[in-house]
Amino acid sequence: MKATEVGSLMVDNVVAAEYGTPVEQVVRTLGEHRISGLPVIDQDDKVIGVISETDLMLHQAQW
Repeated sequence: MKATEVGSLMVDNVVAAEYGTPVEQVVRTLGEHRISGLPVIDQDDKVIGVISETDLMLHQAQW
């Protein structure tokens, strides 16, 4: 079986959340785009983190 490089799986049109985006909007964005995670960007469009469905579930469980 031939190994696949990550670059061949990446997409060009990335959906991201800005730092400070409300959690409810992140949930909507994930659902609308049928994705399980988002890069989080700063005001310079630099990736500063990633938020995933798992992060949101863990946050919900703490309430």
